[in-house]
Parts: sequence; C-alpha cells; structure tokens
Amino acid sequence: MKNCVSYFRVFSCGVSFLVSSVLILQFNAKPCWGADLVIQIPGNLTHDSSSYRFDYSPPHGSPPPNTTIASRDISDVIHFSKGLPGTKYEFWLYYSNDTLHNWLTWTASITTAPDPPSNLSVNVRNGKTAQISWNPPALGNYGGFKMKVFSLSEQVSPKTIMLGESASPYTLRELTPGGTYSVQLFTVYDNKESVAYISRNFTTKPNTPGKFIVWFRNETTLLVLWQPSYPASIYTHYKVSIDPPDAPESVLYVEKEGEPPGPAQAAFKGLIPGRAYNISVQTVSEDETSAPTTAQYRTIPLRPIMFTYDKASVTSNSFKVQWEPPKGTSEFDKYQVVINVRRQGGSGAPIVRNRDEPTEWEFRENLEPGRTYHVLVKTVSGKVTSWPAAVNVTLKPLPVHDLQAEIDNSTGDVTISWVPDNSSFQEEYKVSYSEVEILNGDSNSMYTDKTVHLLDSLLPGRNYSITVQAVSNGMDSNETVINQVTRPSAPIIEELRSIEFGLNISWKSDVNSRQDQFEVIYQRNDSDSEPITKVTTDYKLTLHDLYPGAGYKIKVFAISHGLRSEPHDYFQAVYPRPPTNLTIEKVTSNSVLVKWKGPTDSLFSEYSIRYRTEEHEQWVKLPPITNTEEAEVAEMTPGERYTIQVNTVSYGVESSHPLQVNHTVRPNPVSNIALLVGSTNVTMEFPRPEGRIEYYEINWAEVESNGTVLPTKSKNMSGLNWEDEKFVKALVEDLMPGMKYNFEIHAVSNDLHSDVTRLTSRTLPLILSELLLVNNQQATDSVTLRYTPTPQKFSHFDLYRFSLSDPNTPIKEKLANDTEWKVTFNNLTPGRLYNITVWTVADNVQSQPLQRQDRLYPEPISIINTTEITDTSITLTWDTPRGEYNAFEVQYLNTDMILIQNLTLSNSITINDLKPHRNYTFTVVVRSGTESQILRRSLPVSAIFRTQESFPGKVEKFHPIDIQPGDISFEWALPSQEQNGIIRKFTITYGLEGSTHTQVRDFKDYEFHGSIKNLIPGKTYIFRIQAETKIGYGPEAVWKQKMPILAPPKPNSQVVPTEVCRSSSTIQIRF
Repeated sequence: MKNCVSYFRVFSCGVSFLVSSVLILQFNAKPCWGADLVIQIPGNLTHDSSSYRFDYSPPHGSPPPNTTIASRDISDVIHFSKGLPGTKYEFWLYYSNDTLHNWLTWTASITTAPDPPSNLSVNVRNGKTAQISWNPPALGNYGGFKMKVFSLSEQVSPKTIMLGESASPYTLRELTPGGTYSVQLFTVYDNKESVAYISRNFTTKPNTPGKFIVWFRNETTLLVLWQPSYPASIYTHYKVSIDPPDAPESVLYVEKEGEPPGPAQAAFKGLIPGRAYNISVQTVSEDETSAPTTAQYRTIPLRPIMFTYDKASVTSNSFKVQWEPPKGTSEFDKYQVVINVRRQGGSGAPIVRNRDEPTEWEFRENLEPGRTYHVLVKTVSGKVTSWPAAVNVTLKPLPVHDLQAEIDNSTGDVTISWVPDNSSFQEEYKVSYSEVEILNGDSNSMYTDKTVHLLDSLLPGRNYSITVQAVSNGMDSNETVINQVTRPSAPIIEELRSIEFGLNISWKSDVNSRQDQFEVIYQRNDSDSEPITKVTTDYKLTLHDLYPGAGYKIKVFAISHGLRSEPHDYFQAVYPRPPTNLTIEKVTSNSVLVKWKGPTDSLFSEYSIRYRTEEHEQWVKLPPITNTEEAEVAEMTPGERYTIQVNTVSYGVESSHPLQVNHTVRPNPVSNIALLVGSTNVTMEFPRPEGRIEYYEINWAEVESNGTVLPTKSKNMSGLNWEDEKFVKALVEDLMPGMKYNFEIHAVSNDLHSDVTRLTSRTLPLILSELLLVNNQQATDSVTLRYTPTPQKFSHFDLYRFSLSDPNTPIKEKLANDTEWKVTFNNLTPGRLYNITVWTVADNVQSQPLQRQDRLYPEPISIINTTEITDTSITLTWDTPRGEYNAFEVQYLNTDMILIQNLTLSNSITINDLKPHRNYTFTVVVRSGTESQILRRSLPVSAIFRTQESFPGKVEKFHPIDIQPGDISFEWALPSQEQNGIIRKFTITYGLEGSTHTQVRDFKDYEFHGSIKNLIPGKTYIFRIQAETKIGYGPEAVWKQKMPILAPPKPNSQVVPTEVCRSSSTIQIRF
C-alpha cells in the first residue's frame, strides 16, 4: 500500500467532503435520472495480480453490489452510476493480492441529493398576491422544500421561505403591483438541497391609470390625456384602445416617462366625424395589464356646406337661408340654426331642424330694416356640435325723402341734402349722378355718412340726374331722384395774334365742359365807341379794319343750356406802321451811329433798336427810344459782321416790317508770341486776340549763315477751332534742324486783315549719335564714352558737348568734324552713380540731350579678420573701401552645400546657425546701388575659418539586437554630421523603471554595439545612451525594455497537490 495516499475527496453535487481514507471519490448527481460516483485510486499498479471488491447498500446502482474488479482493469478510477436520488448509501471497498484477502481499505456513508420538484405554476390573482403550485419529485425521498423569491423590478434582498412536504399550493403576499418576480424552488432532504431547481418568472397586475379626459378633438382625431396609476405601481407603458376600431392604429402603446411619471397622452387619427367612441386606458407591466379606465367621446361632425342666403328674398323685414348636408362620411342627428345681430351681440333661441327635414329656413319676425344679421348653422351629434357655417345677411334700409339741390352762383358747385327714415338703420348714403339723354355720359357714385353733400366733381355744361340711397353694410335702399343743370366753364384764349389792320383770335374750352356756342365782345380802348358783339360756334375768329397801332379789349363767353360762363378777357394791339430811311453815320473801331424817320397814319409809343452777328440768332436789344430818331451801337466785337435793326412799338407790339442795315469790324492783330522751338518745327503760342478770327496767315523764310534769305513759304490756320481757348498754338513744320528762320503772322475775318507781327528764331540741332559707356571692375575711378557721329546732312551744328552729373567734373567739347569719337573722364568716385549727357550745339543752341546713366564699380576690401569664433557662430570684420557703396555681401556654403548670402550695412557681421567643428570659406563683396538702380559688385575677397567643438548630437538607431532573460545586446550609430567634434566615448546608463539607482557602462568611440549583463528577468529597465566630446555629453537616446521570463521546468510525476483552504466557490492547493 505504499502507492496509496492518505487523503481523498468525494465531490457530490458540486460540494466537497473531506474523509479519512485512502481513496478519492467523485460523486455527480443527475436530476431525474440517478446518482453517479467516481472513485479515484492514485498509484494503482495495473501490472500485478491484485483486485478490488466493491460493495454498497441499498443495492441499487451500477456496477452491481459486491462486484470484484482486477487492478489492471481499473486503471485509476471506479465508476458508480444509476444511484437513487435522496437516498443514504453505505460504501465498502476491499483489496486482495497474493498476500492479502478482502482487506477493507475504505468505507463511507453518503446521502445523495434529492431530485428537484416539477410542474411549477404561478397564478397571479391581483397586484399584491400570487398562488404558487408544484409537484414533489417522483423518485427518491424528500423532507421539504426551499423557495427563493427574487424581485426583478426593485433593488431588494431576495426572500427565502422554507416549506413543508405538503405546502403546495402556497400564496405569496405583500407583493408590489406591476412588479416582476423570479421564484426558484428546491427539494430538501436530510439538510441537503437538490442540485437543480425549478423556476418561474411572473408579474403582478399593475394598478389602474387615473382619470383621463379628451384634451383635443376635431373631425377625425381624438387626443386623450390621463393621470398615472394611483396608488403608484410598477409598469413600463400604457395600453390605449378605441372601439369601434376605425383608426389605422386602434391600439396604442405609450411608454411611461419620468419618475415619478407625469400625465401621458395618445392620439387616434383617421376616425369617422361625429361617431361615438369608447376609449380605455390600461397600465402594462411585462405581460400583465391592469383593469381598464374607460370613457366615451365623440368626434366633431362635419359642418354643413354651401350655406348662403337668397338675395331675391331679402326685403326690409325678411330673408331666407339655405344649406347643404356635409360632404363626406359623417354621423349627426340634426341641424342647429342660430341668428344674432351684428354690433349688438344679441342672439335668438336656436332653431333645430332634423336631419331629414328640408335644409332651409326663412326669418320673418322681429327684424329691423338695414340691420345686419349673423346666421350660423351647425350639425349636431349627441351633444357635440360641428364647426359653424356662417353667413351675414343685411336687410334693405328704407329710402330717404325730401331730396333737394342748391347751386352756388359764384363757383357753380351743386350741394344736395335729404332726410333719412327714422324707422330704418343705415351706416352711410350712396350718392350717384349721370347725364340725362347722353349715351356713355359722365356718371359717378360716392358714399357719405352726412345728410348734406357737395358735388364738386360735376362737369360743367351738363344736365344731370342725381339719386340718393341709404346703405347698410353694402345693402342699398330704393332710389330717390332729382335733375340738375351745371354752368359751362369759361373758355381760354389760346392765341390772340396781331395782323395788319386786324387781330386773329383762337380759344379752347375745358375738355370736360359742354357748350352750344361762343360769344366774342371787343372795344378800342382809346375811343368812346360802343362794344361790338359776334357769336360763333367755331373756336376762332378774325377781326378786320382795325386802326394800326391801336389797342383793343376782348372778352369770350361759352353758352350751354342758356347759361353763360364766366368771361375770359384780354388786351391786344394791332401792328403799327414801320419807320423809314435807315442809314449809318460816324463809324469808329468798335461803334456806329444809325439814323431814321418816323411813320405816318399810325399809333406807336417808342422805337426798338437791336443788333446781332451773322452767326448768332439772339438779338442784343438797346434801351427803347421815344423822343429822337438816332442811336449809337457801341462795344462791337472785332472781326464780326453785324446786322442792325430799327422798328416801331405800340403797347409792346412791333411793326411786322422792321428796317435793318449791315456793318463789319476789323479783326485785332496777334501779339505776345512765345516760340517753342524744336529740331524740325517751331510752335508759336500767343493769347487769342479778342473778337472773331476766321483764320491766321503764317509766312516764314530760311536765312543762310552768310545772311541770304531764301524764298518765303506760307500756310493758313483756322481760327474758329480756337474760339474757346485762351491761347493759340501755330505749328510750322518741315524745318531744317539748326537753321535760322524769319516768321510773319496776322489774323483774317470777313475778308479784313489785321496788322502783321514779325519775329526770328533758330531750330534746335539734332543728335543722332549712339553712346557706349566703357566701365570695368579694375578701373574703379574712370569711365570712357564712345559715340557715333551725327550726319551733317540731317542737321546743321558746330560741336559736341559732354557733361557728367558731378558739378566738380568739367564739361568736355569736340568739334563736329573731330575724327576721335571717344571721351574719357578720370578721377571719379568709385561706386558712384553718374548721369551722362551729350548734346550737339549750333550757334550756342543745344539739341535735345542724349542721356545715359551708369555706376562705377566699387573698390573691393583688402582683408577679412575674425573677432570671435564659437561652436555655432563666427564674427567677421574687414576694412572700409574708398568711394561709395550701399552694403557688403557675405557668402558661404553651409553643410548641405547651399550657398548662403547675407547683406550688412557695416563692415562686420556675425554668422549664426553654423555647425560645430566645421571649416567655412567666407567671401565678401562690396555692393553699390540696388537691383532697381544699377547694381555693381566689387571683386570678391575670401578667407577660411573653423568653428569650435560642441556637444555631440543624439545617438541614432539605438535598439536591441539580442534579448535574453539576464542580458541584452544593443546597436547604435552616430552620423558624422552629428559628431560636432572628436568623439571620446559612448556611455550607456541603465536602471530599473521607477528606481533612482542606475549603473553605467562606457564604450570606445569606434564601438557601435555592446552588451549589458546581470539583469533581472521579468523586470523593466530604462536604457539611456550618450556620446561625449571634450565639451561634454550630448542628448540621450532612450530605450525601455522588459526582460523576458522562460517557462519553468516540468515537475516530477510524484508531485501531488495538497489542499490548503476552501470557500463556497474556490479551493487553494499546494505542491
């Protein structure tokens, strides 16, 4: 028995029992089937001749009791099955071999777990109680039952109830209405529960919802509103239903909202108008519903349609209304007709008409003429009325009486008045008028709330029929009529024109006025003769045989229906006879004296004298002359041709045949000429002479160097184009450059010539040379000008003249026939910008300048020095060159071989952002000018300098290449551009993560891989590497690594676990 252990376990229904013996048994209960037992035999020797005898009581199971099994057939376990549930078993195990026979090795008493009950049912009686029923297990023994009740709706502890053998059915009380519960039922035997249990979930009935009402309704919709259940209960939503089920959704489920919940609502749509519906509301919790709350409501029936009144039936005391039944499906019982008076608010008792009666009603009693009545008709279903159909009916008011008209003699306006009927109501009055016996004549209507009205829109000269009606809300009474005639409008004299020995009269009348004829009365104002009257139907009249120069008073009347209009009067004189014998005497430079003789057999009051030029239509009038027969016309414009007119005047009317005479004034000469001289032309600019000038005549002649005057040339220039200008410019073209000329000019107007103006001038010579500037970097203080000669055939000149913009540099000249075509200026300032000008000169008259601009090269510096050198910067300085300059340009190549250019205004500069421990070549160039003003650069000067050492850069590619539990190998690199000096060594610092204790390992400057040993497996380390120069360490590169742990070795097969402790769900063991 050396291979047996001193402990064993029996596992029964998931519960462990410790028994002092030599075997391990596993027991499993299978509900409604039997119990199973597994006996483990550790260290069984299957190759010997030993055996086991297995026996138990009661004798129900497999294998059968008192069974012998050879050791080689057992392996490590003996299986017992088909045991009875709820039964106490006694087990014996005997061992036999060559030396022992039926030795009792193990015995135990075990009670198997009972089977669970069956057929669990729940009968929910109300919101607080439920009846639980079940059947006991069919096989095995049982002593009672254990019931656990869990609330799935509330956070409360589960309730455990111990029940006897005959406790079914059992009633649960004090439950929460609407709550959901889970019931678990176990069988109990000998203080041992069944492994399995039966369970059932159920929900109690929730409480009924509170009172509900219809919150909104129309023809097809009912919206109900209700209160939550009281007392409060548990539920998730409401069930709302309607009957009859006409709605597309006749059963609605509404979720409960809020805690505690508030009022809820639901709407049923698509209902039949006017129908009665039963609506019920229930609370729902899971599959349980409460008792309903029910009420009946009706939808609103459809309103009647085509509600109108018969206009022909409206009188002063009655009217009839008509309507049609609703269009569409609607349930209703009857019609209700209501009448009330607008503005008074009173209403009569409703009139009820059954649904099958005629849909009309006539009102005859208690009606007042002119009043407006508001009539409503509705359909009625139960006690619910439809929306009303309405119509307003106004009765005819009674007509007015005592209608009278009165005419204002001063204005011709007509005022009418009347008296209303006191037994009628009216809001206003309608006044209408129309012309009598005229088709499409003038007519109009207007409204007033007064009983007196002014008709100021009647047209003159008309016969009108005027009517007045009382009006109430647009309903007119019968008419009251009178007739009235209006006076015509006065005509307007449109033209009263004088003719010889008479007058022409024409007039017009108002387009709105009508008249039968016109009457014209005229009378001479300087005599006592009687007025003369003429009658005509035309709109014009000619009066003959009137005295010349006499004035007449004229009146014109319009006549219509025997009434005369107001007159339109006017005063007009007849043409007088003209003067005679008009002559001109005593002429000066800008004035003349005119004389004439007066007329005979004619009246006149004065003489009229006026004048004008031929090109102007407007006359200039002199003051009237009464006592003399001559007049002076002064301040006449030079060069103009004038017409002078003399006439007689009577009452502002001049004779139709005036006398006139013509006169021309000589133009003014040209003066104050300013010459604008060019190479091939001369422009003469001068103030425009006062007065009229038709053209200017210009003459010129060339004068040779020996004084000979060549033939004269001439041209004319229009003077009319310069009338609006203060100055005149006369251009003479095609002249020889550099030659002397004689010029003459004078003005001409109306064939009269002014005095001649003379002057002499020389044209500018031409310069047609090409100019080339010779400038180089070596000769910084001189410049050479090369030019091509200007041909003499194109211009006459004596010499060339050269000048620089520096006033200290003398002007240089060369004769026109000099064959050396260059000029050199020396002792100039290096780097300076010069303006170079060249002329040709003829008799000290210079041509237009030929200008060029150039800058001399600046002088270079001589040497470059440094004042400070660091690892990233160098300060350069140099000497200051002679001459002018704007800046210094410093150039160098960076480590990326990119050319860097810096500008500075002083003779020093600090170059930053350099790489440590590098050679740099610096070049300095002197700059003079800018890109926009001729930039010149000097010859370059260069020097080489090295930056100081610095801290090295960050190590790159720092990562492990081999990782073991106790050591790690790294690889790293440091590019040459990041070394920043001579590398002395690489240092790796490492330590545990979170620890302040670290270790250091150094490596040579040429080593780029290395190992760290003696690390702890499973721990996390931080590794940092730095490079070092003589300046110090560079920045760190960091690597974090957790060291691996290898799998432990496989334990010996003799190692077995030993229990340390246990709980309801765990077991702790050791080896």
